[in-house]
Amino acid sequence: MYYYILNPASGGGRINKIQDRLKARLKELGIAGEFVKSIGEGDVTKLTQLGIRKGYKTIVAVGGTGTINEVINGIGKSDIAVGIIPIGRQNDLAHSLGILDWQTACNILAARKIDILDVGRVGKKFFITSVNIGFGAEITSQRPQEDSLLHKTKYYRHAFSWSSKFKPQKAILNFNDDFIAETDFFNIQISNARFSENQPVDTKSNLLDILITGKMSGLNSLKYIMDPEKLKPQKRPDISLFRAKRIAINTQKPLDVAIDGSIACKTPIVCEISKRKLKLIVARKKAPAKTEPKPKTTKK
Repeated sequence: MYYYILNPASGGGRINKIQDRLKARLKELGIAGEFVKSIGEGDVTKLTQLGIRKGYKTIVAVGGTGTINEVINGIGKSDIAVGIIPIGRQNDLAHSLGILDWQTACNILAARKIDILDVGRVGKKFFITSVNIGFGAEITSQRPQEDSLLHKTKYYRHAFSWSSKFKPQKAILNFNDDFIAETDFFNIQISNARFSENQPVDTKSNLLDILITGKMSGLNSLKYIMDPEKLKPQKRPDISLFRAKRIAINTQKPLDVAIDGSIACKTPIVCEISKRKLKLIVARKKAPAKTEPKPKTTKK
């Protein structure tokens, strides 16, 4: 039996519109199970722990990246498998694993192909997709809570204002306790693989990818975040890629840190590959990667 944890807020409440069809399809595939709904922040983690106590061996996150993150932070050292049914806007992990929509997700859950993934850690919080410091975290903190056209319009109108005022930040980076660098940055992204729609997940890396985006100014910053391909090449920032098992980041002033799409803490932070492994149900064939400019790469 599968244990499905639904986040009713994902995708502006879209799950409520497809819930009956979803349950019917899962029943057809022979993987029906218990459905529970979260009611607030942190509730998914508690429901995950409840499901484990009930003896379930497969827990499925029905929602966005934030829902998946809460499940990961709730499984502890238990040897359960995690599945994903993507609902909402923030689904980079699901898409990287070839799970493009809820219909595809149902078939993947039934096929039950499992990969073992590394899990990253910042302090006591675990993550599977990414950590952002800088403009990416600012985007997260400003994101509208509702997925309506009105809220999106207000968000982008406001975004034009604060993006033009965003200033590059300074940071000191300590890689693996053996290499220290000082940099000006527009954004720092850390992931245990390059989780994005443009590149499939690397399940064997056992390293953190640290992607440092250089200085940007004015409207170009917002254009770059919204759609990097529409920004002229000569106006794109320098991008450097480092790889390490552990990185400590200190900034001139405390900055927000977004973990799997939610503001979780402030700098300074230490980010590392944890000893925990995640059993994740994935597609038998991953989505093909799209071609994109390669960043400067320095392997650590």
